[in-house]
Amino acid sequence: MKNTELDALRSKIDQIDTDLCELIKERQSLAFQIMKAKKGSFPFDPEREEELIKKIVNMGLNKYLVEKVWRQIISSNLAEQKAFKIGVAGNNDEIKSAYSAHFGNYFSTTYFSSVVSLLASLEKKDIEIGFIDSESIYKLKNQTEIKVNFEILANVPLYKSINQQEFKIIKIKND
Repeated sequence: MKNTELDALRSKIDQIDTDLCELIKERQSLAFQIMKAKKGSFPFDPEREEELIKKIVNMGLNKYLVEKVWRQIISSNLAEQKAFKIGVAGNNDEIKSAYSAHFGNYFSTTYFSSVVSLLASLEKKDIEIGFIDSESIYKLKNQTEIKVNFEILANVPLYKSINQQEFKIIKIKND
């Protein structure tokens, strides 16, 4: 038996999906134009990303949904601007999941067995960005024998649940 009410609702959802796809394509086109306007400057702008996600959350959408969806859209556009080489300190499921939620599968990724090896790779410029757990950052700041001049670009995730671990995105400071 045909359910016309269900069919009508599904038809409306199908139209919304089509509209969303068209808007995402338009957004990607604008991101490409932004890449040209940046004229080769470092395209990763976590502050702008955070502002954007918070603005969208303030429009009434679920903060976890917004962060997951927009992170993928942003990362896809970022990958079009620059093929970053990103290092991840650790290889456990939690860091892999957090990294994937933030950056997706759009970048060249190297997993390091230790924070020290990730930092060495950053210094040698084998990678451009590091993804590391917050606890390791805290330990690094208290160790005097490690002298890597890095800066924290972002905290991940922006919205975290109670038991969720926090991570940092780092890069070597430009002198």
